[in-house]
Amino acid sequence: MSRLEKIKEIFRLPAVTVQLGNGEEDLKLYTAFTKRHPRLFLIRNKTVGVGLISCAQFQDPTDYIDSVNGKNSAAYFSRKASRAGFRFTVMDANKYTDAIHEIHHSAGERQGIPLDKNYLDKKEVYPSGPRHAFFGIFKDDKLVAYLWIINSGQLFIMNRIMGHAQYLKEGIMYLLVTSFVEQLLTEPGDRQRYIMYDTMLGASSGLRMFKERCGFRPYRVKWITA
Repeated sequence: MSRLEKIKEIFRLPAVTVQLGNGEEDLKLYTAFTKRHPRLFLIRNKTVGVGLISCAQFQDPTDYIDSVNGKNSAAYFSRKASRAGFRFTVMDANKYTDAIHEIHHSAGERQGIPLDKNYLDKKEVYPSGPRHAFFGIFKDDKLVAYLWIINSGQLFIMNRIMGHAQYLKEGIMYLLVTSFVEQLLTEPGDRQRYIMYDTMLGASSGLRMFKERCGFRPYRVKWITA
């Protein structure tokens, strides 16, 4: 694809405006998202090809699941994991630091990329409070996958998501993501919410397929603060 075709593709992406919060941490996010891209100096860091699920497009959790259903779909693999006895739940990450560390070390690389040092070093304390939420996939009492969500205004960021390498073929990551989306769709409040999974552009083919199966689509985003 030529540079001109890439530019045309970017401008064909749907555009949305997403409002972040106005606290100190929210303003740090705004700065990180809107600074110059490290390689593509003509665009801002997290403004093009951002992987989002717009919750407003769904009437309820069933509507979402129907949108990611079909052969070899997110819904299919989620059902497979549920039938195998895996379950989704909110969790206190600080009670599972050893299990999270085991998950990180269950594979030396992810998507063909060596694991970042931030994952190799054990994190002893995870943040708490209304901005942070943690969810897990359990088999009996064993944590096999976890999701760390950071909330800022209308945005719910998938800050960290990882599963134990031994169980990945069981569909646990699909169960983790689809269950979180379903839960968010059941919560009262502003329907204009967005779930972000970094960017679609530049993701490996395997990771991009996973995101697309779960319902993430690339957007052009204008970030604003409350």
